[in-house]
Amino acid sequence: MNKKSIVLSFITAGILAANQISIEQIVVNGVQEDAYFFVDDTNLSDAKNIQTFTSRSISTLSTHANMNSYTVIAFSPSVNFTPADAAGSNEPSFHDPIRIRGKSQTGPGGVFMINSMPVSSNPGGGKQMVDIQNIASIDLLKGYMSVDKNLGFSSLIGKVNMNILAPSEETKTTLLQSFGSDNFQRTFIRVDSGKIGDFRVFGSLSTLSNNKTKGAGDLERTNAMVGVSYNPNDTFQTDIYAIKNSDEHHNYDSLTYQQTQDLKRYFNKDYATIKPTTSNDINYYDWNKQDFDTTTVVANLKLQATLDDLVTFKPYYKKDKGEYWFSRENADVSKNRVINWDIDHEVYGAIAAYEHIFSPALKSKIGYSYHRQEPPGPASDQKKYAVVDGELVFNGYATLAKTDDHIIQSPFLEFSGKFERFNYSAGVQYQTFEVGAIKSYASDASTSSDYDTAITSAAFDPYSSVDTKTFKTYLPSLYLGYRATENSALYMDYSRTYGFDVNLFSTYLNKRSNFVSKGVTLQELWDTLELETSDNIDFGAKINLGAITLNPSLFVSFVKNKQANIYDSSYNVNYPANVGDAFGYGAEFSASGLIGENTEFLLGLSYNRYSYSQNFQSSAASTTDIKGNQLPDAPKYMAKTAISYYLGKWSFTPSIRYTSSRYGDVENTQKIDAFTLVDMDISYKASSFMGSKNTIFRATATNITDEKYISTINAADNILAASTTASTYQTGAPFAIYFSANLKY
Repeated sequence: MNKKSIVLSFITAGILAANQISIEQIVVNGVQEDAYFFVDDTNLSDAKNIQTFTSRSISTLSTHANMNSYTVIAFSPSVNFTPADAAGSNEPSFHDPIRIRGKSQTGPGGVFMINSMPVSSNPGGGKQMVDIQNIASIDLLKGYMSVDKNLGFSSLIGKVNMNILAPSEETKTTLLQSFGSDNFQRTFIRVDSGKIGDFRVFGSLSTLSNNKTKGAGDLERTNAMVGVSYNPNDTFQTDIYAIKNSDEHHNYDSLTYQQTQDLKRYFNKDYATIKPTTSNDINYYDWNKQDFDTTTVVANLKLQATLDDLVTFKPYYKKDKGEYWFSRENADVSKNRVINWDIDHEVYGAIAAYEHIFSPALKSKIGYSYHRQEPPGPASDQKKYAVVDGELVFNGYATLAKTDDHIIQSPFLEFSGKFERFNYSAGVQYQTFEVGAIKSYASDASTSSDYDTAITSAAFDPYSSVDTKTFKTYLPSLYLGYRATENSALYMDYSRTYGFDVNLFSTYLNKRSNFVSKGVTLQELWDTLELETSDNIDFGAKINLGAITLNPSLFVSFVKNKQANIYDSSYNVNYPANVGDAFGYGAEFSASGLIGENTEFLLGLSYNRYSYSQNFQSSAASTTDIKGNQLPDAPKYMAKTAISYYLGKWSFTPSIRYTSSRYGDVENTQKIDAFTLVDMDISYKASSFMGSKNTIFRATATNITDEKYISTINAADNILAASTTASTYQTGAPFAIYFSANLKY
């Protein structure tokens, strides 16, 4: 008997009567809208290895901001996500600040998906473009990736899939008002039309504002979303969702390694509040910010032609426009510059699939995925500004280029089924990965600040330009499960994931004179690049003990073509090349469920090792000593737990997250101390408040002990302590408290 059956039995028997536990509805319209458990039921017969966090986790573990899905999945083993502020909005650089099993995301691909569509990308906006109240559940895929999820520009570390809460069949309205520390305010409203003929519609709007927790600056975010479901009969259904997101915020400054050794003094260090008057002084908060407008449309069309035949078509589109402003220091202070990185790009594609059931033992799925995205990355429009008497003066381009689109095409095939005590899924995807060509142009102080004019007037740079590069790769996957008993199963799974870094272009531009002096073109180095792949294997067990689910597992990853900064004797230069092998392994243990009649818990424990499998030549006369060292920002040990205790209409949920020590360099000389974060969530469920059907009042305290800690380390995996691009470190969010009222009509 699974957990849901147990709970329903409890309800029937009156064990979970309203005066004991305030339990909300389990299933609405086939999706979990107000689920009771933190993690969805583990179906021992499913051929998958996915951890699904329910709306219960979303509302309780997402902190006050309710805007970043990573704050929820951070309670899973081996997931390292500690943002710079409690809102979870400020990424430390131009990528997602998340590591899974020690790995970081590569290239301009994003980690999250919406309804299994890879609409996220980096750099740019839209990272928090879905209000978390509009999410029914969150799937975390970190080892096994089925062929129809292994999509987008990169899947190297896994995917975080947000399942949208579909329009309700009942007319309803949800209002949420939050406020708290650092002038935090958030308003959310969602209206569901209910069923109108064959249609169901919802619309939502939210606004969020928050001062930075350290230094000057703020965050302003607006989200609007519309969803339409059309279901004229039992054979056809269409769901379409449109999202409009505006995100404007100032970034946080970082620390040097030396400053991390005295957090009592430097914890609140940030950019200067007052505009500097000294030339080339770039330390000012309003020169370190970002502003993006993002429009996204996703759809899911289903045709159930027969009981055994299903056709699905999922088109998606994202338009992202905005800019980063950031300071760039130089060893020669006179060359310190403020950079304005203009971004205007689109991501679009579609996933089509046909499924046929031959028998319970044999089901087939054949499909095709097309994904196209405009750069950046790499960057094509980065303007430089010098600081003269406290004012910004245009100083040419750091990057001036025209870039073609990246195109990924992936036909896939999968067979799955169940027979006797076994279940399986076996698939393969043949991927054609086309990296767009780059036409680079000379940039100097006399170039126009208008990009189109600059491209027309600037001289073409053949040394820094490259042709389209295409990779062709097989991406297999396999899952085997064995039902050992009624309440336990063993499984083994394998899949190959992929990624590609595009930073060779920026490296070449920064050191162009050195390369040109040795007669080395970017094309010569570009031709040596390879697609990074990771072969991932999991061994695990799923065990149901009454209302508790246990999931111990072991995993291993073999990474090929990992990028490393190497010295090439044939060219007598250093550059990033895909020549590295890396090895990762570890153990995880997750558990969740009911303890007695009024206590629920969630537990995640993990041990991770991730390192290069060899040393690299760093110059003509020296070799790195990094083989076997833990990669930067990859903690070996993590432990997380949340426990909810129900007392009448009250719910008390303390949570604890422990992260062990990490390093900021691959030589493992820059050690960052371990830290523990303690949060507390208290909710009270009222009835008939201001005419509502039910209202939940919530108080959330984050970092109760006011721990001084480093949240994120900004470092490339192969960065050395003596590197000219040294690691930087961001401090985490201090103690804060927030309150909210959620009214449902």
